[in-house]
Amino acid sequence: MQEKISVIIPALNEADLIYSQVKSLFHKGNDSALEVIVVDGGSSDNTRELALKAGAQVIDSAPGRSVQMNAGAARATGDVFYFVHADLTVPDTFVEDIRKAVAGGFSYGCYQVAFDRPVKGLRFNSSLSKYQGIFFRGGDQTLYITRELFKHIGGFDETIVIMEDYEILLRARKYGKIHIMPQKVIISARKMEQNNYFKTNVINVLVFVLFFLGAPQKMLVNIYSRQVKGSKYRM
Repeated sequence: MQEKISVIIPALNEADLIYSQVKSLFHKGNDSALEVIVVDGGSSDNTRELALKAGAQVIDSAPGRSVQMNAGAARATGDVFYFVHADLTVPDTFVEDIRKAVAGGFSYGCYQVAFDRPVKGLRFNSSLSKYQGIFFRGGDQTLYITRELFKHIGGFDETIVIMEDYEILLRARKYGKIHIMPQKVIISARKMEQNNYFKTNVINVLVFVLFFLGAPQKMLVNIYSRQVKGSKYRM
């Protein structure tokens, strides 16, 4: 029997994207053993209605990706959880890729990435995603993790508002290296377009370093939200 996959999407005011994202996931999955759960963090637009119209299960949650993703996992009935952002495009073969990885003994993993704009600097950023190492990871790469491992490590830490994707990997890697799949997720360059490319990279590195030095979440959120336009982080 093949593993059932639960796709979990934390969303906040994603009305422009959520309908097409959910429909695309179902189309690519083309499989009865697939569910899509959108966890709405209090959207002021019609994200909820559009997600429901597209066929997703929709649940309400307090805002914050860690909280929202845990809420989605609590509702999920799949053997494998697959955490996806609303503004990216997963490979057509994502169901097959994840099942093959799990069958091969990998309990968690991600894709490499490419941006939806052919910009030289962004190509450099995406080229780093093929390497092992926590520095080269990030939520835009999506994350699959077996239900068993997710429960064993306690899910996402809900005290973490920013860098939650790195924090969970620090705990998961105690049970083996992350599996990096060769296919690529296509991610939006909208943040880079709204902000200076060099400045955004500097802020990302700064927040990354401060996180690993133990800086408080409020400091990291303040730095990121003040310097990067379009940020949805709040405390």
